[in-house]
Amino acid sequence: MSQESLFVNDEKYQKPLLLLSLQPQYWQLVLSGEKKFEYRRLFRKDAVQAYIYLSSPRKEIVGFIDFDVPLISSPKEIADLAESQSPGSYKGMMEYLGTRDNGFAIPILSYDSFEGIPLADLRERFGFTAPQSYLVLDNNPALRDFIRARHLGE
Repeated sequence: MSQESLFVNDEKYQKPLLLLSLQPQYWQLVLSGEKKFEYRRLFRKDAVQAYIYLSSPRKEIVGFIDFDVPLISSPKEIADLAESQSPGSYKGMMEYLGTRDNGFAIPILSYDSFEGIPLADLRERFGFTAPQSYLVLDNNPALRDFIRARHLGE
């Protein structure tokens, strides 16, 4: 899917831009269309867009996701949603969310993949360290613009 239209100049369509760490197997589920939500213990309460950094063994930025406003609810309700999307995931989701009061189910609106940007390149150019969860790219315009240019083939 091409997502160039996501970068509309009209301010009302702009969302915060993040770099989100994801395990490679979950990115594959996004690409196959099986994964409709990203689940997190902690997250922002607003709709965001995110570049996707795949953790080990890939260690590269490979894609982009446009997210809707997260559903914030009890672990049981988040686990019920996960179970409805992926039968057999209830127990694992309950373990993941643990004793938290709330969890986040972040709807995936659209996604795009592109040629990976290796961690080594990011370290060399920006002194980049991969985030455990996410980082706000709007706070690092040079890194943001570099990733965006690679994404859009500029």
